[in-house]
Amino acid sequence: MAYAALVILIQNLEEILRDNPLSVHLRKQHIETLHEDASSLLSFLRDSEEKGYDHELLKELEMLTRDGVHKAADFIDSYVFINRSAECGSRWRVGWKQISLLAHQSFTQIIEEIKSIKLKVLKIYESKVPGREVLAAKNPPVQDLSLSSPDLEEKLVGIDTDIEMLVLRLAEPSLHLQVIPIVGMGGIGKTTLAKRIYDDPYIVYHFYVRAWVTITQGLTVSVIYQVRTILLSILGCLTTITDEIREKTNEELGEQLYQNLKGMRYLVVLDDMWDTKAWNNLKMFFPDDVNGSRIMLTSRLYDVADCVCPNCSPHCMHFLRASESWDLLKSKLPATESFPPELVETGKHIAKRCQGLPLAVVVVAGILNKMGMNLEVWKKIAESVDALVSEDPERHLDILALSYNCLPGFLKACFLYMGSFPRDYDIPASRLLWLWVAEGFINPVAGKSFEDVAEKYLEDLVSRNLILVGKRRSNGTIKSCYIHDLLRDLCEKESKKENFLNVIKRFASIYPMQPVYQRRVSLHASILHYSYSVNPMPLTRSFLCFDMNKILPDFFLSEFMDQMDFKLLRVLDIMLLRSNHFPIEIVDLVNLRYLALAVNCELPGSICKLKNLQTLIIDHIWEGQYLPWEIWKMRELRHVHLRRGCYFPLPCSRNTEDNSLLVLKNLQTLSTIIGTLSCSKEIFARVMHLRKLEIFGTESDSEAEWHSECLSNLVCLKELETLKCSFLYRPRKHRLPQWKTFPENLKKLTLSGSYFPWVDMATLGMLPNLEVLKLRHFAFEGFSWNPVEDGFPQLKVLLMENSDPVNWDAESSHFPNLRRLVLRECQRLREIPEGIGYISTLEIIELHDCEISLVNSARAIHEEQQALGNEEIEIKITWGDNHPTADFFPERKLFS
Repeated sequence: MAYAALVILIQNLEEILRDNPLSVHLRKQHIETLHEDASSLLSFLRDSEEKGYDHELLKELEMLTRDGVHKAADFIDSYVFINRSAECGSRWRVGWKQISLLAHQSFTQIIEEIKSIKLKVLKIYESKVPGREVLAAKNPPVQDLSLSSPDLEEKLVGIDTDIEMLVLRLAEPSLHLQVIPIVGMGGIGKTTLAKRIYDDPYIVYHFYVRAWVTITQGLTVSVIYQVRTILLSILGCLTTITDEIREKTNEELGEQLYQNLKGMRYLVVLDDMWDTKAWNNLKMFFPDDVNGSRIMLTSRLYDVADCVCPNCSPHCMHFLRASESWDLLKSKLPATESFPPELVETGKHIAKRCQGLPLAVVVVAGILNKMGMNLEVWKKIAESVDALVSEDPERHLDILALSYNCLPGFLKACFLYMGSFPRDYDIPASRLLWLWVAEGFINPVAGKSFEDVAEKYLEDLVSRNLILVGKRRSNGTIKSCYIHDLLRDLCEKESKKENFLNVIKRFASIYPMQPVYQRRVSLHASILHYSYSVNPMPLTRSFLCFDMNKILPDFFLSEFMDQMDFKLLRVLDIMLLRSNHFPIEIVDLVNLRYLALAVNCELPGSICKLKNLQTLIIDHIWEGQYLPWEIWKMRELRHVHLRRGCYFPLPCSRNTEDNSLLVLKNLQTLSTIIGTLSCSKEIFARVMHLRKLEIFGTESDSEAEWHSECLSNLVCLKELETLKCSFLYRPRKHRLPQWKTFPENLKKLTLSGSYFPWVDMATLGMLPNLEVLKLRHFAFEGFSWNPVEDGFPQLKVLLMENSDPVNWDAESSHFPNLRRLVLRECQRLREIPEGIGYISTLEIIELHDCEISLVNSARAIHEEQQALGNEEIEIKITWGDNHPTADFFPERKLFS
């Protein structure tokens, strides 16, 4: 993982140059030399990706680069550890000689090794190593590239509806040339679906000419070569490829293709397209004779579909339902007159464990075919489906590895990191992004925060179908995500190859690598057993533990931390381990960037030794803990997440330093803080760049003037985008302050238990950038809500949960940009205003556990809009324990 290692090393070197913790042992010129050489190597890797080099020597150099950079990073981090430990008075006293022991060589040797690698790279450039340019000069053999009539390779269930929809799109009345993309993750059946359609009798009859091309994977060939491959492949479907044709240039081949397709109603399938560079050079050769010609392509990348056909919706492949997975599994087993009934239940469980991916079902079917129709054997397979599938990599991992190989270097580390989470784990997106930032995976981009760049990385991996979205927030951003088990297997395989991550699931797998060299460890086994069978790991940078909700013996964590000797740790996530004592050894981890833990005690003031900590996540056993005032000394903090709420201290120097220096200018997230005193103007003025804030009001706050003691102080937070205010007790004075009190940047607001009068909604309506408004548990109270004109100009999502008036009088002009209306547990509201249905941007109305009168009004709105030709509004109705009892869309009737 040379790319990620270089990014991390460069960031660390820049930190040293900025903070200047130098000595006679580590001179500025040496650091600058190493920084220059590392930056050159990073530029080389980026350039080689862009040019698509595929040469064994380059792969070897990347491994050399990775190992050399790791040695340099070990040395630099060890040096920084010594300096920071000395500053903080750490109990660890590591001498200069021990740095060489940790890093295994001297700094001079490291600099020379990096310089040597750089010279080898430059030599490759100068000698023009064969890469994409050489490949482009060769003429590919057409017989290896063309599939004029592909055979049906796999039987796939659950795609009859997909076939029907796509056949209709291919043969629809529109006569202009259209491009129809099919998108989905590797192994989901895109190619099989396309082949079924390609050989459909109606399609064969409808199109005069058909051609099928499987695209060569993008990273191993040049665009010139790829375009030539495709042109020859399509021509091979239309005519005989002669030596004369092979000698033609790409432009001449394109002109011949254009002439051969001219006047024909044609269907061209471009299977497995990885990027749009080849398409941009090909599209001019497809004539549009307004005769209903079509181009169908398959891709794993949503970005490719959007670029190739920006004005049409791609056909997205879905995972198989459990019943469909079972049908596919049975179809791959030996045909019998009647399936053994004793195998049905176990077989269904096996099929379900494949998580709806057809490729996984086919692999498991192959295993079952070898084992025979034996119940006891099937039960054993059902207990270890994941492990058995992983033992047959040629059947699936090589297919999925194409997606990984096509990733740019800056995304590979982020993807492999997904392997650190257990199977079936729903990963909070914010936590994942904070981890990526703390690890150092994110390239800095001018004008953007690391978190914003990380969010783009996540969306990029989602668009490549490598990460799956669990839930999205009301504003459309990703709230949680997960990864398919087969892709997770790929993460583990590549991580071991790259010495990137060691996942420990069983005690037998503790020593797959020498412990001292493990750079990242994710523990999925019992930490109580693990602690007795592992050596110290002084070079480990990350330790994550998923020993679910384990209550630890007294002082166990302290003993464990002492045993592990985590000198250079950057990430420590032990949130799922609960302890009554804070392990004081943590404050000696002076390189720590990310800390997540659950403790039944207050944090010690010595935590301020963690001066480089960026993310602090604390889960207390009970609410109402106090943060130490020394937290104001932790100036690198970016995210403080207190899961059960804490009192935030007033900035107080206690005569140790100038009070004006106690400012957390990097802090972006602060949740959840308790009480009016935690929301003082003095505190908010010192966290001026806060973007997300969550406040919890207590019984004592009900006696205070909430707006004057808390909300009015929000004026200090000019960059605040997300605000959540919850009140446990009904406040006695409950009026909203003037709208100018709220930050102008505010985009998402959640209020709960505040009991404001509905007339104060006019104040919120004045917020110019508010996009999401959630009203929960009597956020407002009163008989009627009468919105005012020109309010809520940007509001897209409105949720009312147990916070509803009896009458709501609204017109479409009151919410001009509303897209989603959610009503939950609204027992008093009689009907949805008719004017809501006339909002041109409205996409969905959701009703959960609401009165039947509201359901009837939703039906009336739907019927009226359908009569007016508006079939875009979707209505969703659920009752009970989130059990859907009435889902209907424009083309279906409401039922109950």
